[in-house]
Amino acid sequence: MSADMIDIASVSGPPAKKSRIPLLFFAFFAVVLTANGIMIWIALSSWTGLETKNHYLKGVDYNQTLQDVRNQEALGWTVQTSIAPVVVPNGPLGQFEVVLVLTDPADTAISGARVEVRLERPTHHGIDVRATLTEIAPGRYAGQVDVPAAGQWNLRRLVWSGGGTHQTVERVFLPPEVFE
Repeated sequence: MSADMIDIASVSGPPAKKSRIPLLFFAFFAVVLTANGIMIWIALSSWTGLETKNHYLKGVDYNQTLQDVRNQEALGWTVQTSIAPVVVPNGPLGQFEVVLVLTDPADTAISGARVEVRLERPTHHGIDVRATLTEIAPGRYAGQVDVPAAGQWNLRRLVWSGGGTHQTVERVFLPPEVFE
C-alpha cells in the first residue's frame, strides 16, 4: 500500500446517521391524505342531493323570467300571509292554517283567484308540501297544510287571477313545540 492511500477501515469516527427527510416527506403526505379523506367523508355524508334541475333550460329562459318579474311588479298586487298552528286535542301534530290576503294597488280585494302555497324545506328534498287555498271572503284565501317537521321552511305563494301571475317566497320558522 502506498503512503498516499488511506485505509477506510482504519479511520474511526461517529457512525453515519440516517436522514429524516424521507420520513418527514411521507409523514407530511400522510397528514394531507388523511385530512382529504376526512373532508371527502364529511362532504358525502352531509350532501342532501339538492341541485338545480334543468339548469340549462332555466338559463336559456332567463330573459323570460326577467320579463315575468317586470309583469308581476306592474300588477302591484300585495300579498299578506299568516301561518298558524292548528291545535286539536289528541289530534295530529304539525297542522297549520295558512291565510292569504290579496289586494290590488288601490287596496281592493282580488276575488276569484287561484291560490296555491308550497312549504319547501331549504335543506332537504322529498318532504315539501303544498295546499290549494279556497276563498273564504273577498280577497281572503285559507287552507290547511300538514307539515312533517319543525324548523326553517320556504313559503312559496302562487297566485293566478285574470291573466296575471304573482309568485313570492318568504322564509318562515315553524316552532318544534307544535310537533311535540
